[in-house]
Amino acid sequence: MIKIAFVIDTINSPTAGTEKQLLLLLKHLDRSRFQPSLCVLRSSEWLLREFDLCPLHIIDHASFKTARGWIKILEFSRFLGEGSFAVVQTHFRDSTVLGTVAARVAGVPNIVGTRRNQGYWHTTLELTVQKFLARWVTAFLSNSRNTRQWAEKTEGIAQDRMVVIHNALEVERYRRATESHRLAFREKLGFRSGSVIIGIVANLRPVKEVGTFIRAAKLVSDRCPEARFVVVGDGPDRADLEQLVAEIGIGSLVRFLGKRLDIPEILGCIDMGVLSSSSESFSNSIVEYMAAALPVVCTDVGGAREAIEDGINGFVVPTGDCTAMADRIVEMVTSGDMASAGRSSREKAGELFSLPAIMRQYEAFYEKLVLP
Repeated sequence: MIKIAFVIDTINSPTAGTEKQLLLLLKHLDRSRFQPSLCVLRSSEWLLREFDLCPLHIIDHASFKTARGWIKILEFSRFLGEGSFAVVQTHFRDSTVLGTVAARVAGVPNIVGTRRNQGYWHTTLELTVQKFLARWVTAFLSNSRNTRQWAEKTEGIAQDRMVVIHNALEVERYRRATESHRLAFREKLGFRSGSVIIGIVANLRPVKEVGTFIRAAKLVSDRCPEARFVVVGDGPDRADLEQLVAEIGIGSLVRFLGKRLDIPEILGCIDMGVLSSSSESFSNSIVEYMAAALPVVCTDVGGAREAIEDGINGFVVPTGDCTAMADRIVEMVTSGDMASAGRSSREKAGELFSLPAIMRQYEAFYEKLVLP
């Protein structure tokens, strides 16, 4: 039995990208071979109310700048040692620092670092710390080949130390809605029955650049009168984005749906998925669009080109370029090939991102690490 401690800052919601992938991993690891524990720096209402997938250990760590913070690291180190964990896997900045140091002190034989973004927030100091800690890491996981290349260039991590495992998805949960459901969805939003709905699923924060999508929506609406738009998600940028929609005069064409848990059902009712981010490692939204049999127009970030083939199941456009995004959306809407592109998306999602296939890759990775 391989005992693995997964360390993350906290989980406030099951819908965020890294958190969603970690929860899938905790849920589906083969319990006859693996014994996972979730270790969080801080608790959350969601964890206390909803989480029941495996043992939960709350480290209760608040700061690296206090004596109490370092005492908590030592306490966690003792927990790891007494628990005879074979692997510690870290996520996010603070948990990477804490988890790596604690595992090293405890003598945990295998430390796994993850790279699931491309460090758009890194300062020089943070990058220096990451490079220092990397010498104690046994192996790294990334969710795209592009991020593996980025890590080699930025952090000096040799590519043979980093294994690529793409994001997983329960593909069977995503399917095209019936015509009656599609019509009901449009009616509920106040859209005409023949509307072509282009949607984006994103946390509304600066790195997602949803403003680029909104500006592209204006350009698309000028050329495709049947086009309508939905924004699924919430965040600090929402008020500014709603103001932008009003200022450019497309308030009747755009609906903000907020934070939702029924993403598969929503995607089954729309016609195209868009990603406008300025930085990603590998977008969960792209995989969800593909599983829902949608053509995808996305910015050229992270592993986007590992999922989207120009002219086959969508298009990849430069970041921040609302004109290029609008051109490709219009091309897809007017080509008559949206259904064909959607089928290509669905087929590729099943081949590359299905949960059983990804779980087999994770399990093989851990077994090779512990039982070489």
